[in-house]
Amino acid sequence: MTLNKVYYSGGEEIRDLTIVGGGPTGIFAAFQCGMNNITCRIIESMPQLGGQLAALYPEKHIYDVAGFPEVPAAGLVESLWRQAERYHPEVVLDEAVARYRKLDDGSFETTTMSGKVYISRALLLAAGLGAFTPRTLPQLGDVSGLEGSSIFYAVKNVSDFAGKKVVIVGGGDSALDWTVGLLHAAERVTLVHRMHEFQGHGKTAREVEEARENGAIGVYMDSEVSSIETVEGVLKKVALSKKNGSVFELEADRLLILIGFKSNLGPLAEWDLELADNALVVDSHMKTSIDGLYAAGDIAWYPGKLKIIQTGLSDAAMAVRHSLTYIRPGEKIRHTFSSVKMAKKKRNEQ
Repeated sequence: MTLNKVYYSGGEEIRDLTIVGGGPTGIFAAFQCGMNNITCRIIESMPQLGGQLAALYPEKHIYDVAGFPEVPAAGLVESLWRQAERYHPEVVLDEAVARYRKLDDGSFETTTMSGKVYISRALLLAAGLGAFTPRTLPQLGDVSGLEGSSIFYAVKNVSDFAGKKVVIVGGGDSALDWTVGLLHAAERVTLVHRMHEFQGHGKTAREVEEARENGAIGVYMDSEVSSIETVEGVLKKVALSKKNGSVFELEADRLLILIGFKSNLGPLAEWDLELADNALVVDSHMKTSIDGLYAAGDIAWYPGKLKIIQTGLSDAAMAVRHSLTYIRPGEKIRHTFSSVKMAKKKRNEQ
């Protein structure tokens, strides 16, 4: 099954909840809607579900999601979708949300950049930290002609680096992960970091150090990529400058720049919602400063917030659960354990 098409698009039919964002948090929110017997739609700006995991890190392994000792990012997205798919949520892809309007009856009108309008009784923002653009190396000038062929900002396909001399820039988790992850695919991996120590996870940093000691990879600390050499539009060499002023060159077929991304909330920043730390302030019910409008995942802020996938999934469950009192005012909401609910469903289907 692929996630790059529109599933169950129901057009202009009103839904109980519109979920803005189709990453792990948004997909799990759709599952929670099904578990709570409310209808929903996901509006996602990318051409596929999965958010950053699908767009930037599909082959990266994740180790801190409960129940998965180790899972590829794309595999986690697939599992989340299989969980939600049984409830047939409406999914709208390739549509960025531009604005919302709260109607007189308390429902929400959500308008996309293309001008399409969707109505729902409540609204949940699960758009991560908005749009992401990779941090680049300004000293290299205009390298747009090399991006996607010789210069990369994420690993979408390991095959792009197979048998190649790869220079990786960065010292955080992604740079360390892929230094280890490409070790057996690439002809040679060299890691370049401008600081004197890594910022990534200790375990992976130790793996990198061990590979360095064994001569399996090259590591240059206190160094920066200062320039590149190309021949007929193909990368051939990378020049490194050390803090002591020395400059030397490395042969390279691929330059993988993993120094982070810049986030931008885009139109959401103009929605007149309370912000803190470039995220939307929510209460203990995941409600924003607008009644009926909720937020979950990285886009939501509250004291002590931990920005990891696991927290986003919990946020989604909380937001959907508490949205029921807005969607169904006056109705007594009863909690049913999933095991009980699914057992009853299976008996009814027999």
